[in-house]
Amino acid sequence: MAFTADEFELLTEKTSLFLIILDEQGNIHKANKRCEVLFSLPSDKIIGESIYTFLLDEDELKFKAVISGLSKSKSKLNTTLGFAKLVSDAILYIKFDLIYHKGKIYASGIDVTEENEEHNFLKTVFRLTKTGAWHYDPVHDQVYFSDECYHLHDLDIGTSITMEQALLYYPEASQERIKNYWDNLIKHGTSYDYIDQIITKKGKQKWIRVIAEAIKHNDKVIFINGSFSDITDQQNYIEQLKYNEETKKLALKGIRAGLFDHLIETNMVFYSLDFRKMLGLPLKEDFVPEETFRTMIHPDDVDDALQRHQDNLKKNGYHYFNYYRLKHLDGGYRHYEIYGYRKKNEKGETTRMIGNLIDVHQKKLNERTIAENQSRLLAMVNNGFAYTVLLNTAGEILMADENSVNIIKRDFNVDPTVTASRFIDVMPVNFRNTFAHEFNEALKGKTVKKEIERTTIKGSVQWLESKYTPIKDQENNVNSILVSFHDITEQKSAELAIKEAHIKEQELSSLKSNILSNFSHEIRTPLNGIITISNLLLLGEENPSDRKKLATYLDESKERLLATINNLSHYSEIETIQKNLNYLEVDMNYTVETSYREYRHFANSKNLEYILELDESCPSAIIDVDVFHTAINNIIHNAIKYTNKGKVIVNVKAKKTSIRISIKDSGIGIGKESLRKIFDPFIQESIGLSRKYEGTGIGLSLSKRYIEILGGKIKVISKLKKGTKFIITIPKNI
Repeated sequence: MAFTADEFELLTEKTSLFLIILDEQGNIHKANKRCEVLFSLPSDKIIGESIYTFLLDEDELKFKAVISGLSKSKSKLNTTLGFAKLVSDAILYIKFDLIYHKGKIYASGIDVTEENEEHNFLKTVFRLTKTGAWHYDPVHDQVYFSDECYHLHDLDIGTSITMEQALLYYPEASQERIKNYWDNLIKHGTSYDYIDQIITKKGKQKWIRVIAEAIKHNDKVIFINGSFSDITDQQNYIEQLKYNEETKKLALKGIRAGLFDHLIETNMVFYSLDFRKMLGLPLKEDFVPEETFRTMIHPDDVDDALQRHQDNLKKNGYHYFNYYRLKHLDGGYRHYEIYGYRKKNEKGETTRMIGNLIDVHQKKLNERTIAENQSRLLAMVNNGFAYTVLLNTAGEILMADENSVNIIKRDFNVDPTVTASRFIDVMPVNFRNTFAHEFNEALKGKTVKKEIERTTIKGSVQWLESKYTPIKDQENNVNSILVSFHDITEQKSAELAIKEAHIKEQELSSLKSNILSNFSHEIRTPLNGIITISNLLLLGEENPSDRKKLATYLDESKERLLATINNLSHYSEIETIQKNLNYLEVDMNYTVETSYREYRHFANSKNLEYILELDESCPSAIIDVDVFHTAINNIIHNAIKYTNKGKVIVNVKAKKTSIRISIKDSGIGIGKESLRKIFDPFIQESIGLSRKYEGTGIGLSLSKRYIEILGGKIKVISKLKKGTKFIITIPKNI
């Protein structure tokens, strides 16, 4: 019998179900009173709201997919969705049955929050503990894995698997044993819990713990529940502990050491069996009185050893160290070092000490032999080369002569005979450039020599010949490097004096030739012009136009001769100019522009593109304007002079503490050889009778000197036939 309208309305409002009608866009058209709990809104306020407003972010796409599925299949679907309550931080999980009808979606849901939270909790626990659940259906021989089980086997989630297939993941040696576990479980319901290895789908080796328990009906196994746990990390740790324990036992035998456990209150000491055998102590007694052990210490060592023992027990911290000689079965005494760890009570008193005695007898004998050999070697070293240092293969100082030790102490406040020091960290800076290379060559077994120039603490120059000599062991392997330094200052000074005299002689000869060549040309050419033109004028040239040209040529020759003489004058008076500078704060844009305008006509006469680029910030600097003009004029003049086509660009750019002026041209450029000596006086790109351009060759040298007088710097960048760029840097303040 169908419900009446009143009955249906009453049932709808009083039910614990959540009843909602939505359109395909998720907008709510109707909702029963129960939904007020879900949306934290009155029933009449819910209408028109979008359900997506209340869904958890992760469930929005899920719900859209469900709606799409409903509208296409017109069928019934179910899903669980999470809702965030607006008035609290609580989350409600609702399981909905959804039906599509005439463009509407009818949803009825029940609250599954508690079950869902428990499910999520279990998922989290399984993930964190790397544990997965599995079930087995004997009737259909089908294994059901949780997601974590699939992950553990490196399988895609949902992969179908039988028990026979699951068995193949175990090593072949384990498969028979695992199958016996399984058969007993199926036949007799015998639960099992074992640890074994598997090889995953991706070939990874993992340790797992497997637990299985049968569910019976009428004394017959009808279902099996179980779990897989990934215990690879724990099992590897256990295996490592076993390995470490074995290693410890082997190590104690290898270093001739014995363990002890000293109970301070009873003065009884436990010694390991091997050590009791070595010392001749009673084998049947685990504990030996301290007094018995004390009689075995060398008489000369007893008092000092006892004092160190008492001091150790009282000092702060927990570590213990002592040393003395012990009597052995052969009647002789051997050196031992004792290392321990102390346990204390609440008062800070040592109550127990555990540690080991290490046989260092051979070490002591070796140390004594080494000390004696070192004394002999040092006597030889201190009376040999200027400096001698013995290094190990890591470059650490093993031994050094007195002079080297004193220098290192003085310069680095380190005593290399006491503190381990790498030679490269305590050597003079001059030595470091080539040390690594020479040292590595010596490590290869090669003897290497190198000459080094250094400045002593007194400021004098010293030349040393360094020699790296590899020292080899019996197997012909390099085990140390002897670095010796021989003073060759007198020899080197003599060689350098001869070489410098020869170079100076060549330079003077070349300079003399350049000066004679340049000045015979630069003075003779304008003088010849003046004489020739004067003669023509005196002979009475009648044509006014020709007379005017001759007068112009005469004036040019005069100016050229004056320029040559002025350059010579400026160059010879540099020291006087430097003492009488007239510093003023000037606008550098205007100052550079003045020089630029002075050569505009010269640039135009050669049809060059002549460009000036000024800085918008109008930078200023404190300079001597005349000196600066002379310097920059020479460079601008040269740029135009050596550029036959293209352009010349003069640029001003302000920096933080300086002003940068660049003069760039597209002229003939400067060759590599000439570029190195471009600022030398009386040098030109072309010289002698074959030169293409006129000039004395002192302009750039003069410019460089003037820029440096003003505290600035000048550099040049150029390639032959690619143009030249001069960069001048002037400080804003002196």
